Formats: sequence, C-alpha cells, structure tokens
Amino acid sequence: MSITEEPNRSLLREEVGTSRGKDRISLLHDSLLCHILSFRTRKEVVWTSVLSSRWRDLWKWVPRLELDSFDFPNNKACVYFINKFLPNVKSLSEFKLIIGFEKNACLYERCLGKVMECNIQHFSVENDGATNIPLTLLMCQSLVSLKLYNVKLNDFASLTLPCLKIMDLDFVIFPHDAVLDTPRLERLILKNCQFESFEIIRMSGSVKVHIDVDFQQMGDDLSERNIIYNFLNNFSAVGHMTLSDSTLELIYCLRDMNPLPKFHGLTSLRATIWSEDCLILLPLLLESCPNLKSLTLELINYDNPEAVTDSLSCELSFCSVSFLEYIEIETAITEQATEQEVVRYFLGNATLLKKLVLRLNLSDGEKYDPVLLKQRFDSPRRCNLCQFEVLFRMCNR
Repeated sequence: MSITEEPNRSLLREEVGTSRGKDRISLLHDSLLCHILSFRTRKEVVWTSVLSSRWRDLWKWVPRLELDSFDFPNNKACVYFINKFLPNVKSLSEFKLIIGFEKNACLYERCLGKVMECNIQHFSVENDGATNIPLTLLMCQSLVSLKLYNVKLNDFASLTLPCLKIMDLDFVIFPHDAVLDTPRLERLILKNCQFESFEIIRMSGSVKVHIDVDFQQMGDDLSERNIIYNFLNNFSAVGHMTLSDSTLELIYCLRDMNPLPKFHGLTSLRATIWSEDCLILLPLLLESCPNLKSLTLELINYDNPEAVTDSLSCELSFCSVSFLEYIEIETAITEQATEQEVVRYFLGNATLLKKLVLRLNLSDGEKYDPVLLKQRFDSPRRCNLCQFEVLFRMCNR
C-alpha cells in the first residue's frame, strides 16, 4: 500500500472495535486511545481521523512517532512528512527515525532540529546510509534518552541535558572541545566514536559506562595519546564499567607512554580480552582500580600461555587483587590451558574473594566429566571461605 492510497474505512472500523453500528472503543478516554494508537504505524494513526468526528484530531495527540525511510519513495518524501507532521502534533514525547541506504541523508538536518525543539523525551536516529547525518544537539530540558547511530554532531562548546538518563552513541563524530553536562546520566554506551577532545563534567553517581571505542586511527603522536588519556579520565569516578577488547588493546599500546587514570570509584568491571598482549595488560588495568570488588572477564583467542602466566605471577601485585570479592570468567578450554592459570592465580591470591564463577564454553558433542574439570581448575585458596563454581555451556563447533 502506497502512502497516497486511501484507507479502507470498513477495515479500520473493525480494527478499532466498531462492528454492526456499535462503537465500543470510542468510549475510552483520550489518553488510552492515544496510547493504543502509539503502537500502530503512522499511516494507520493518521487514517483513523476519517472514522468519525470523535477520532478526527486524536492522531495529533499520539506521543510516539516512528519512521522508516523505506516506507517512503525517497528521503525528500520522508522529510516532507516530518515537516508537515510536526506543526500539527500536540504531545510528541518519543521520536525514532531509521534511514536506509540512500543518498542525501543530510536533508534530515533541519527537520531533526525541529523535532529536538518539541520537548522530546526519547530521541533516536539510526542512519544506515554511507554518510553521517549532521545533527545539532540543543539544550533540551525534557530529553531522557538519546540514541544515535552514524551521526555527526555539529559544533557546540557546552551542552547541558539535565534530565538525560540514557545516552547510546555508535559511530558518532564529536565536535572539537565538546563538553557535556549530564547530571542524571545512568547509562552511557560509546561505540566506534570519533573525537579530538571530549569531556563529560557531570554524571549520576550510579552511572554504568560501556566503552567500545577503537582508537586505531590515532597515531603515535604524544598529543593524540593525551587525548585518549583525557577521554578515559572522564570515567575515573564511575562505579560500573565495561571495556571492549579493542579499547583494552589501545590501553595496552599506551602502557609505556602514559599511565592509566586511577579509577578510584570503580567497584565493578567487565572486560573482554582476546589476545596475549591484552592479557598482559590485566595487571596494569587492575593496578588502576584500587577499589575494585567485582570483576567479569571474557577470555578469547589465547596463543601463548607462558606470557599470561608470567605476567600474572610477576607483574600483578598482591594489593591489586586483595579487594576483589567476586570474579566471573567466561572462556573456552584451550590446549595451552591459559584459562587454568588465570583461575588458579585469582583463587590463590585474592584474600577477600567470596566467590569465583567459571563459565566454560564447551564444544557441542564433546564429553567432559564435571568433577574432573573442576579439579583441573581448582587450587589452594587464599580465602578459606571462597566458593568456586564451574558452569558449562555447549556451543556449536
């Protein structure tokens, strides 16, 4: 059905509860009707205006607008619809736009700016096109959730988003010297972002941060390395953090040039380590987290178990693991038995460790004796009260 097709009135009446002259759904309160309409497509929502005078203006009060450019002949038609829709809408709180693999994505810049002016609470743009969409972020008192994919942010010196709780940014290009003030931010996800300098001056005390930024575009210049150091320093007071393998690889490369910031507030860390170089980084990482209590590691792609053993035994100080209370390790069983050395090190050195959970990914079809496997990994424990649990998951070859 094209955008210009007339609605099937009899079908619409059936869908909204009108049958044999009895219109039961129209007796519902406006707020409930608008909530129901928010789950319909934009075409269906607008078409309800032809049902009766009761429905004529209800679509203007629907709080959510979700659009996909594939539903339009081209980007110009989608932009035209947004520009025509916004002046009529009365209470828009949630906006989501998906843009397909089309040219001229920059056409959306102005209309997206108008959306930001609508006291929006949830704003999401997913751009699958070849070029970044330019976007101007405005000071929005009502914005609670911001999700952007493949977007280039226009210049701003300082931006305050007082109600923002969720910020999910993927393939986002930041302007130079960007400063954000997000005092209520509870969840921050940064993936594949580009920046020259980036500062967040305030976040909530309970914020959870996920960093998956590949810094490989950075050179060996000291000033560029300082940019990375300053970026990581944004999160020195964060309590919960997740670091990807690419981010850890960068930290490993920086080990001889800049010390890591001290993450004094960090109590819970999840990290993915995929190479022996990154695993050598583990001592450096733990030394930077003096108050860490919970550690979750995903161990993948080991090649050299001797490097792991030496780094943990010789470089990791006793103090850096003494505060750990809970450790979870997810890994496959390798011929080099690297994972065995890691588990035994923590069991033998973490003085306050209450529980260590080992999640083993086993190849589908292979048989293992659970008792023997646990014995293989177990070792004398520094803390007599420590529980050691081994869980198994079958994976396809």
